[in-house]
Amino acid sequence: MSKRHYNWDEGPAIIDEHSITKHQVLVDYLIRYFDQRTRNSRGREIFKLTLVDGFCGGGEYYLRGTKTLVLGSPLRMIEAVESAKQLVNLDRKKPIIFDIQFVFIDKNAGAIKYLRKALTERGFGAALDKTIHLLHAEFAETADAVLSKVRSHTPRAHKVLFFLDQYGYREVPASLIRKIFTQANNAEIVLTFHVSSFATYTNDELAAKVSKTLQIDIFDRLGGRSIEDIKESDADWRRFIQAALYDALVVGCGASFFTPFFIRGKGAGHGEYWLVHLSQHHRAQDVMKSVHWRLSNHFVHYGGAGLNMLAPHTMGFLQDFDGGFRFDDVARGRSDEALTQQLAEFVFARGAMKFSAIFSETCNGSPASAEMYKDVLEKLISSRDIEVQSVEGKPRYLARYIVDTDIVRPARQLKLFLPAQDL
Repeated sequence: MSKRHYNWDEGPAIIDEHSITKHQVLVDYLIRYFDQRTRNSRGREIFKLTLVDGFCGGGEYYLRGTKTLVLGSPLRMIEAVESAKQLVNLDRKKPIIFDIQFVFIDKNAGAIKYLRKALTERGFGAALDKTIHLLHAEFAETADAVLSKVRSHTPRAHKVLFFLDQYGYREVPASLIRKIFTQANNAEIVLTFHVSSFATYTNDELAAKVSKTLQIDIFDRLGGRSIEDIKESDADWRRFIQAALYDALVVGCGASFFTPFFIRGKGAGHGEYWLVHLSQHHRAQDVMKSVHWRLSNHFVHYGGAGLNMLAPHTMGFLQDFDGGFRFDDVARGRSDEALTQQLAEFVFARGAMKFSAIFSETCNGSPASAEMYKDVLEKLISSRDIEVQSVEGKPRYLARYIVDTDIVRPARQLKLFLPAQDL
């Protein structure tokens, strides 16, 4: 999680609270990742994965304004794996062996030196250069070497999770992310993006430079308008620029599934950082959304509550706007209300579909988790507007029994809703 002003020459560097939030998201996601990936895995004896921290820092920090020592992302990754191992094997007669390869990268030589010291002092010295690899380099320069390590560790599955907590917004071009997904079919990426600084200070010249660096076309997403024109004519210009940037970034990265929410709280303004999760499977996206709901105090979304949350007129934040979708009880109520109408309309427009197909087609546009979808379907089943059946034809009535392969279809007698003409 290296940043240019961090310095480990005289001990732990200083860290802000919003960066601790990023680390907590990573920890929670990893624990849930392992739990999900090892469920219903009878007979599995070993689980292999490569974890890459592309901007790892020195591993230890003092919280700004205090002498409280906090662990950085590399050490928290290692701790998360140990916690997940205990959770996964809690009730197993034959434990699953976790074969995890760690790759920690930083361009700051002082950070790598300090991290090596911290790992050794904490008992991980014997793992260095074996299962824990430290690389002093720019992340982009290490891509080929890291992907080679991934293929060597998991030759068939290519399982890897990248944590890329970059400084600012220019260090991870879209072409590099596309390369990762092309060469590692089971890759996932957690990418931070300091979107507020871009939106606030950008102009046509800077936008052109960022487009070239990230290898995306921001101006195409702006509808051919100049930054200056948008700032002069649109009251919500920051929202519009952020929406265009996000759209260009997601399209350019080649990921099938993504989440786009803002980190908020002390040290992060109203939500200056995007924490973007990119993956190729809807289940991975769902796990990350469940983390956002669990850590509701730290996240905010400035879009809608239903199936069209990324509409350009709602995407992004205004510096003087104190509202937003905060992943709290109020947000949950808004989501349930919107989904009740919109899922019914979707099902009536599309006809019978597997639950997994409904979720995978709509989840990128909704802050709701799969569990929330199922709760709404239970309500629609109860009102006799929708039917859900297993592949064997067994009716489902309760959310907790709905699975990916179940078929969702309009009920024979419509009670509340009419089919949508346009979605």
